[in-house]
Amino acid sequence: MKRAYDFVIIGAGHNGLTLGCYLARAGQDVVILERRAEFGGGLSTEESTIAGFSHNLHSNFHGAMPFFPPYHDFELEALGLTYIHPKANIGMPLADGRALVLYVDELESYEQIARFSKHDADAWLELRGQLVTHLEDLLAAGYSPPIRAPDAEALLAEEMKRWFGQDLSQMSALDFVKSRFENPHVQALLLFHMAVGGWDIRRPRLAMLGMAFVGYITNWQLCRGGSHHLAHVLGTVFQKAGGDLFELSPVRQIRLENGKACGVTLADGSEVDAKKAVVSTIDPTQTFLEMLPESALAADARARISAIEYGHGDVLFGVHLALSEPPRYGAAKFNPDIDRTFNVNIGYETPEDLVEHYEEIDRNELPKHPRLEVGCNTLFDPTQAPPGKHTGLLWQFVPFEPGGKSAESWRALKKDYAERCIEAWRAYAPNLTPDKILGVYAYSPDDIARKMINMRRGGFHCAAVSQVQGAFNRPTPDLGEMRSPVPGLYLGGASAHPHGGILAAPGYNCFQVLADDFALWSRAQLKPKIWDKARADWLLRLRQAGVMR
Repeated sequence: MKRAYDFVIIGAGHNGLTLGCYLARAGQDVVILERRAEFGGGLSTEESTIAGFSHNLHSNFHGAMPFFPPYHDFELEALGLTYIHPKANIGMPLADGRALVLYVDELESYEQIARFSKHDADAWLELRGQLVTHLEDLLAAGYSPPIRAPDAEALLAEEMKRWFGQDLSQMSALDFVKSRFENPHVQALLLFHMAVGGWDIRRPRLAMLGMAFVGYITNWQLCRGGSHHLAHVLGTVFQKAGGDLFELSPVRQIRLENGKACGVTLADGSEVDAKKAVVSTIDPTQTFLEMLPESALAADARARISAIEYGHGDVLFGVHLALSEPPRYGAAKFNPDIDRTFNVNIGYETPEDLVEHYEEIDRNELPKHPRLEVGCNTLFDPTQAPPGKHTGLLWQFVPFEPGGKSAESWRALKKDYAERCIEAWRAYAPNLTPDKILGVYAYSPDDIARKMINMRRGGFHCAAVSQVQGAFNRPTPDLGEMRSPVPGLYLGGASAHPHGGILAAPGYNCFQVLADDFALWSRAQLKPKIWDKARADWLLRLRQAGVMR
């Protein structure tokens, strides 16, 4: 490792890799330092049950392709990255034997919704039309740096009121869905899709975020070979562009010189200088409260960081299965495609089911009736299991500290709770009998928080998404521009705008901020993407409205 680089990036998750790729391509000397022995963060694929069965432990359903900026800018497909887009994309079997499936094909989705409610099928087409018309604008807001201006959010709220014909600014996702749709099963599937994004559908002022999620409700895709393959390809791009990537290199301290971040000290005592900036893609608590001296921040700034909420609405209990056959649903008699649906809702049949589940988590209770997000990747990518065999994935939202006890209590609970979750799946897919299950791996929130310490309290957003920790105030108002109060120290990870998930948006947005601050290159040199014009138009409207210069 060299002693000095232009930029030092802490953390080699996909946001750190994305940022490193752009900086290296801009001719900068960049190093990425990773604590673990494996880079990629949430892009984690492991043989957790039986050798030969590959399981995506953290991210599985990727909804941002092909909007993911590095996908086009670095021609990842030409480097061997393949995404599979199942036509029966998201759905739910019901206890009464019916199934609701939404498809990549809008007409097929319309016809299936109409089997439940003609009113809702028409409402679906109206909403999808509005979303398609303005999806580029929504993407532009997500893939642009936050705007520090008091009227920016108000302008966005007015724009969305014009786009969607109703004021969403104070609404929860639950309010919005109920205002448009009447059938409880249709409502539940839409709310399930929003909920699996890792935020609370009951909380006010988050309906606008819900719009972005509904925009790609049938865009869930699977990375061929496992999610970690995306990390490998990004790592290849970064290193070919001249970047250095070091694993097993935990950062102990961010060093300051005259109050400015000037480099880092590793756990072994070695030092790496940053000639231009240090960028942290890990959580704010580690960054500001553990890696900096107390004197680096004013007391009120430290208090705001101490108050950041972690692990609300984004804490998962996972069970990974090695199977001798894929799940077969009783509801396939109603719609055979439910057996080949990629992202499946088990047990959230009405909005009240979701609300009950959230209320149980609020009370730190394990849900009495497990309600799941499930999938069988090998239906679409047979490479993830031995010939003729399959993998199963189930996720359940849970409290980090079950029963109000410490997170360590998961160690005694997880085996039995995994069996309860499997039983809940079996109630809809009766062929998942014990003899068909070859291996089980239970992965608790405590396991997650210990393995991925960036995911504090087990939360995959690395700072909960809420009305006070969202949009341009993420994770706190004074950190919302990705520039920190410490000169030379920036944020570029999931705790920054817009949020976590495999979007690459925080890393991409951080690059744009650095490009402005260090005159790295003109944005015109970026390859144009489908939403580039929308982003330029959005920024122009902000300037015309006097929101920004």
